[in-house]
Amino acid sequence: MDYDWVVVGSGFGGSVSALRLREGPAPFASSPAEQGRGVVRLRASAAFLLALVLLQIYLGALVAGLRAGYVYNTWPLIDGAFVPEGARLFVGTPLWRNFFENTLTVQFDHRILAYALWVCALTHALDAWRAREGPALVGAIGLFVALTLQAALGIWTLLAAVPLSIAMLHQAVAMLVLTAATVHAALLGRGSRYAGVKSNAVAGESITAELGERRLRA
Repeated sequence: MDYDWVVVGSGFGGSVSALRLREGPAPFASSPAEQGRGVVRLRASAAFLLALVLLQIYLGALVAGLRAGYVYNTWPLIDGAFVPEGARLFVGTPLWRNFFENTLTVQFDHRILAYALWVCALTHALDAWRAREGPALVGAIGLFVALTLQAALGIWTLLAAVPLSIAMLHQAVAMLVLTAATVHAALLGRGSRYAGVKSNAVAGESITAELGERRLRA
């Protein structure tokens, strides 16, 4: 703050303005409070994505265990409809057993969660893009690409009637997605630098250093 006052008072306000413009727009918003809310939002959505990935892997295990891919191997329709009839989804009693033992219900849940997961990952990547800089954007895009690849492999596995080679590749990429989601959420939870937000102290030090260099050159 002292260097800002000295330089502006010395008639070099243009140089200060140029320096600040070169710093680029602040991630999420101009105020520190809004930046903080943006980082919290990124952390929460990354943790939520990780939870969805874990649930999706569990549902995939149910699909594999029930061999549901051999029974309903069409896409985007399943059992002749995008959303099967409720009477077929909940044919067993008690109703909760359908979520674990009904091949139609289990595969339908796996598909619907895949759609939701893809949309959430895209939304998270767009939110990270607002930061404009930082590894968080790379991590969010990487996770979205991995999820897109996994979804494409899942559709391919289904339409090809579950060949062993593709099915194993589908499971291997699931581990890649889980790793990417875990690392991304962990790094976001460690601090704001991964999200591309500089602390006030770091930002102040960089501005002070560059102002000092400019004064020496002058």
